[in-house]
Amino acid sequence: MTSPTPAPPPLAAAADLTRFGYTLPADRADGLLARASARIRRAAGQSITPSQVVWEAVPEHGRVVLPAPPVLGIVTVEALADGAPTAPVTDWQWDGDRLTVPWTVGRVRVTYRRGYDPVPDGIVELACEVAARLAHVPEEGEGMVRQRSIDDYSVTYATEQIVAGGDLMPGELSALAQALGVPEAFMVRSR
Repeated sequence: MTSPTPAPPPLAAAADLTRFGYTLPADRADGLLARASARIRRAAGQSITPSQVVWEAVPEHGRVVLPAPPVLGIVTVEALADGAPTAPVTDWQWDGDRLTVPWTVGRVRVTYRRGYDPVPDGIVELACEVAARLAHVPEEGEGMVRQRSIDDYSVTYATEQIVAGGDLMPGELSALAQALGVPEAFMVRSR
């Protein structure tokens, strides 16, 4: 039986809230930062903080591009046959973008460390922002209520806020892409 993988650390700490000018209820701050971090990681498709990754690939012209940059370091490179390691590959080279292996290697398993160390300020601030927003999203079933009125009191929740209770808002997604260095795509129509 394998033990469950521990959750990665939050992308921001309570001290970061103060540093970036956010205030959260002290008894909920850690939980909100953990929830915000999970949403950011899900949107990014990566852990962001340093982690070890095992990747199998067939080299193209002796080169392998490793997913989820930045790569912090290569741990091992093994040649594979029928999905099983046959021998360590020792004469590999890493140029910062691609791993180069001998042309005779057909399939490789690469174990490497990737992530941001330290986490960029843009992502730390985004985690604080998302946590602050989550602190104001109505709890559980109340999140589906669009409008509520009692006597002369009325409150209306923006549809976007209700939908974003579990996801990042468009501006947050844009901030994440910018912090990770992902260029924005533009649609161009040619004539």
